[in-house]
Amino acid sequence: MIRKTLLSLLFAIIVNQFIVANIFNDSLPVLLQDIEVNARVTKLYSEMGRILTVIERSEIEKMPVKSLDALLENIPGIDIRQRGTDGTQADISMRGGTFDQVLVLLNGVNITDPQTGHYNLDIPVELSDISRIEILQGSAARLLGPNAFSGAINIVTEQSKNKSLSATVEGGSYNSYLGNLSASLSKGNFKNFASITHKASEGYAPNTDYIMTNAFIHSALKTPKAGKFDIQLAYQQKAYGADGFYHTVFRNQFENTKTLLGALNWNLQLNKVQLNAQIYNRLHHDRFEFFRNFENAAPWYSSHYYHLTNVTGGKASANYLSSFGKFTFGTDIRNEHIYSTTLGKTMSEPVDNYFEKNIQFVKEDNRLSATAFADYALNLGAFYLSAGIAQTHNEAFGNYTYGGVDLGYNLNNHSSIFIAANNAMRLPTFTDLYYNTGTHQADPNLKPEHAKTIETGAKFHKNGFYTNISIFYRIGEDVIDWVKYNGEAKYKSANLATVNTFGGELSAGYIFRESFLNSIQVGYSYLNSDKKATNYDSQYALDYLKHKATLDMGHKIYKGLNAMWTYGYFDREGTFYNSGTALNETYKPYHMLNVKLQYKLSKFDIYGGINNLLNATYLDFGGMTQLGLNFRVGLKYQL
Repeated sequence: MIRKTLLSLLFAIIVNQFIVANIFNDSLPVLLQDIEVNARVTKLYSEMGRILTVIERSEIEKMPVKSLDALLENIPGIDIRQRGTDGTQADISMRGGTFDQVLVLLNGVNITDPQTGHYNLDIPVELSDISRIEILQGSAARLLGPNAFSGAINIVTEQSKNKSLSATVEGGSYNSYLGNLSASLSKGNFKNFASITHKASEGYAPNTDYIMTNAFIHSALKTPKAGKFDIQLAYQQKAYGADGFYHTVFRNQFENTKTLLGALNWNLQLNKVQLNAQIYNRLHHDRFEFFRNFENAAPWYSSHYYHLTNVTGGKASANYLSSFGKFTFGTDIRNEHIYSTTLGKTMSEPVDNYFEKNIQFVKEDNRLSATAFADYALNLGAFYLSAGIAQTHNEAFGNYTYGGVDLGYNLNNHSSIFIAANNAMRLPTFTDLYYNTGTHQADPNLKPEHAKTIETGAKFHKNGFYTNISIFYRIGEDVIDWVKYNGEAKYKSANLATVNTFGGELSAGYIFRESFLNSIQVGYSYLNSDKKATNYDSQYALDYLKHKATLDMGHKIYKGLNAMWTYGYFDREGTFYNSGTALNETYKPYHMLNVKLQYKLSKFDIYGGINNLLNATYLDFGGMTQLGLNFRVGLKYQL
């Protein structure tokens, strides 16, 4: 049945692309891989043979959003479940996967958190520092590693060729404020970028206050013989009220996190051979207070929870381009270690926590993963073929082999179709294995989860107009979730037997020339899982956006004054436990409308925005009502 459905949809896509191509037919030859329609351009990525969504800086600046998670909420197929506002904490999932199944990279460096995916968006850069965001939905494990299970996102910052200095101040609802100072300095082949940001808010409800600081340095040196060296150093600190983040009965929770990152990338081109290497280290410390300052603490709660993860990794690869195609070989080594007061195995001797006085870690765990991968790509006339295989050895979980194949075909200079089949695996996080409290019980014997995905799609791109469509079917095995059965008091981590997901994304847009309108973009995604939480509450795996529709529209108002509107419709499948009624309840669909006004002068950028114009009451997680109507105004000066 599934095979017939995919073949029928593929046939419909091919017919659709032929029709669209004829409607917009002209004699201008365009190479599909090099087209850029606008800030949100989609490409058939040459190394992957699939659709890559790219959001450029020009569009990021226009969007009526204040944080990375809010920006990603406008992309079909991506599910952002916010716990707090302005980037305090949010979970990112793709195509109905869980928040632990998305690989997150910063300038190509894997910063995915092994403790829990709740910290995957603890990215130590401000939204204004980002030059480009690359989003690949679907498995990318054969080139990016095990955790690229349902997708991957790469945050890119680039140094300017020119000298620049900018300062931004911002204020808004609930006494929120932001201050940012950034600078670029370049001399010859040496480029530098630095940024520091501080922001805070009293919160829109009790225990939703936050204070955050980001500091980021990115430098690059290009030499004629030794290649290009790229270094990034980053620091982030967050302190925020975690109102009901992990349990809706005990709402007075609090978190304080620190993130430190250092990474060095190197690449060198030698005729037909390209060499790449990177090393990195990421530290993440978390103090989680289930009862903030021990106020009204339960009898079983005697201490806050402290965790320190230390991830060290290195990756090396070589690309060889010949008349027979492109060959890629590489290896990736990653060591993940955790010290904790609650997660891991009991140590013989405690270790001091150098981030917190008079606190000692009594538990730890460590796992080393080594991955070897090989990939082959060939352009042959209108056809494109890419195939690869990878094997990962992990000390705790053994050996796993995965890979895939992508096949693309250019119908003409403006249209293409593709089909891909890939499999992936993901290791349990330390939280999945060891998180035991009065409300949760982990299973240390969890197995890695696996998925096989087949995907097909098409795209058209010409004269300011683009459209793309993709459909997929994913077979998930041993999918990890936290579930609470009816009548039980605790959520338990478990491997669900099989979770099969069918879905797709459709997006289209047009850039106007000499018109009142600047641009208009629409998107829609659909998901359906064959497994339902009938006698238990699924905390993550079976709560997904069944329907998501988006509309972005930008237009002129007067000379340098422009407006950008975004609309979204969100209909979530699944249930949540209502602590007030002691029943599992279904999520209700909601509408979201935002607007941003922006006035640009030679050195000044004045802007203001209103979010949630409809003042919608909505839940991304059960029991946690999100922010209603709110506003912000800002001023940016650039020299």
